[in-house]
Amino acid sequence: MRIALVLEHFDPQRGGLEFWGWQLAHALTRRGHSMTVVAFEPAGASRADIDMDVRLLPWQESRLARAQAVDTELADTGADLVHDLGVGWSADVLHPQTGSRLANYRRELRSLSARQRVIHAIHPRKRRWLDEVRRLEERQYRHASCLVVAVSQMVARDLSELHSVEPERIRIIPNGVDTTRFRPANTERSGKTVFLFAARNPRLKGLQPLLKAFSGANAKRPDLRLVAIGREPDAETMRFVQKERLEHAVAFAGFVDDTRPCLAAADAFVLPSYYDACSLAILEACACGLPVITTRQNGASELLTDGREGRVIPDADDTRALTEALLELADPEVRTRMRCHALELASRCSFERNVDAIEKVYAEIA
Repeated sequence: MRIALVLEHFDPQRGGLEFWGWQLAHALTRRGHSMTVVAFEPAGASRADIDMDVRLLPWQESRLARAQAVDTELADTGADLVHDLGVGWSADVLHPQTGSRLANYRRELRSLSARQRVIHAIHPRKRRWLDEVRRLEERQYRHASCLVVAVSQMVARDLSELHSVEPERIRIIPNGVDTTRFRPANTERSGKTVFLFAARNPRLKGLQPLLKAFSGANAKRPDLRLVAIGREPDAETMRFVQKERLEHAVAFAGFVDDTRPCLAAADAFVLPSYYDACSLAILEACACGLPVITTRQNGASELLTDGREGRVIPDADDTRALTEALLELADPEVRTRMRCHALELASRCSFERNVDAIEKVYAEIA
């Protein structure tokens, strides 16, 4: 089958979504499909070894302009099927990996202070962004012939409530993890209990409530350590760390090209998200044998059983529950038990099974 895959960035180093899209394109090529990838400049990796047609369009700031550029380019691909990861409005299979951006925006507001919410409401750039998202998503989801892949039940509910997408058009396919790439590593332990947090948007993924909860947990267990990778902390975050005298226990490592060494050095993974469609980071941690802590607002929590692979707390702002979860996973015996279940979960959610499910959706259209 000739497939056109549409995504914003065809770059495995850029983030979880981009790495997943890169993997998908290569997996479909290996399975005999003819692939055309439509994305935007710049390219993030060498394309010399890619056996597919990669078309990089000039980057445009406007989401609507990017969608229109994709629509124009697709007319020249000769594709039998268009699989769009949330960029344009001409898909046969629309697969919003980040979920509805409107739902994302509404839940992100909860992570802001009252003053920040007011700024969001009146800032011209924010208002323009929100207007474009509304217009884009309205056009994306109104085509009755387009099948929609939701990466979680939570995303499916959002699409039904916000965009009136009929249930019969939705196929729920959770994300999958490459268990050959992410797997347990034998590393010497430091004697401390190390929790790992990873996010490009640390506020949305719950860094502030995590630091509050960690402060309470560290007061009871001074051997606990927290390592945060991703965007550097802002001034407010650093003031809190200094106020709580956590400089000895909390480290900010910045962006890393490869998270596997960090996962190998950690004892558990924590991501108390305000919103996450279906976190790949949670699945990658499970594949490395790490117990996980996350929230019900993370679609990946639907794959977990609270107390089995880790802990699922009700809400990011429930710092008491988060503190208790951190203290529970500080117990090596608890982590050992959860580690086995985490690995079992990852084996059920492999990337190859993920691609199998996507091909079944293609077969419905072909």
